[in-house]
Amino acid sequence: MAVAAHADARHAAAMDQIAPASATLPRFTATEIAQYRRDGYVVARGIMGPRSVAACNAALSDLATGHLPARDTVLMYESGHDPATLPPEQREFAIRKYMDFVPAAPALEMAAMNRRLHALLDQLLGDGRVLFQEMALVKPPHIGSEKPWHQDAAYFRLTDPGLIVGVWIALDAALRENGCMELVPGSHLDGAMPHQHENDFNRCRIIPQHVRAAERIAIEMQPGDALIFHSLLHHYTAPNASPLRRRAVQFHYHQIGAVWGELAAHQRLFHFPDGSYAGCTVPHAPEPHDPAKPSGYTYRAGLERPILPVDPLD
Repeated sequence: MAVAAHADARHAAAMDQIAPASATLPRFTATEIAQYRRDGYVVARGIMGPRSVAACNAALSDLATGHLPARDTVLMYESGHDPATLPPEQREFAIRKYMDFVPAAPALEMAAMNRRLHALLDQLLGDGRVLFQEMALVKPPHIGSEKPWHQDAAYFRLTDPGLIVGVWIALDAALRENGCMELVPGSHLDGAMPHQHENDFNRCRIIPQHVRAAERIAIEMQPGDALIFHSLLHHYTAPNASPLRRRAVQFHYHQIGAVWGELAAHQRLFHFPDGSYAGCTVPHAPEPHDPAKPSGYTYRAGLERPILPVDPLD
């Protein structure tokens, strides 16, 4: 019996070595899945290890300095900071947002295609999705600005917000003092809220009478943790007046079969009491605009990227 047991142990060890990666992928518990449905968010701790986080941060630095060719990457700076007046090595301390970087930065593509992450998203949403938005959200020390209360679905003309999921991955410790994510649990269940547009793509916010700041909770995270949240969840990040950096990458995915609609379809979700448009894809009155003409910044099907899962570095 001892010989047989030893043989069985050796066989099991051999099977472990050739077991598919999926056998060791993380899984949400039934309680965590229920939390996502009830509260509109769930946190996956340690979705990336220190080497993967360091590679992502190095890629952001290299995009800022030009050591990594930017290709289609867009860099947005904090108000009052002109990159033309900054030495390359100082630019990353004035950047507030990077956009459209996956083709330029393999480490950031790894974060977006993380096999562990997509195994968890499969549990929450089912199989089959595409990446349609990629950003790095940076709050430089002392000058990082706030992101007002908003719902991400207000920016996307997808007809079913339930098919959109946001993933926010901390690359530094995200704490109350340096502008971690704050949210209102369960707020996604109340549907689309009208937003005020300041005619700046980044300054679009839930109108004051629908802001539920008294119910907010702060989601503190460590590097490599991921916040997964519904596109109608109310959320906000405070300014960063601290000496601490706060870098994060954020990805939006939608399930295959989701439909991109016209402005009129989005207006049926996001509108003021008089029926006028209250989303974030075009400026609002009094700024005149013609809904029949392209305006604002609309994420479109051309940015969709197929999901090709890869293993993180650690």
